[in-house]
Amino acid sequence: MMISRRFKAGCLMTLLIGFCLGIGFVFGILAQQVWKKKTEDPAFMKWAAMKQLGKLKPDEAQRQKFELKLDGAVAELMALKGQAMHDIWDIIDRTCGELEQDLTPAQKESWAKLRPKRPGEIK
Repeated sequence: MMISRRFKAGCLMTLLIGFCLGIGFVFGILAQQVWKKKTEDPAFMKWAAMKQLGKLKPDEAQRQKFELKLDGAVAELMALKGQAMHDIWDIIDRTCGELEQDLTPAQKESWAKLRPKRPGEIK
């Protein structure tokens, strides 16, 4: 059986399209993760808010007042985020403690390796 050039070209084009879609998907996920990490940065939050407020065309005195208020708001947001993460880990630790009560000694050894650890505890 002879395979025509047209069939071979079609197969190669299909492979090329699939490869490009796969690469695009991977790069899209990576770009989304980078963007997510960047938007959590306090300096970026302030910059984005100042850019929006810049549309109001504030004078220099207003701009300085806006910056002071935004600095306070960003600091408050970061403190709230830190407190929320602390509360989340308190719930996780409490639940893990409750689960440990029902484990056998052999299971407790395995659980010590599997148990979620706070970000500061990871070695």
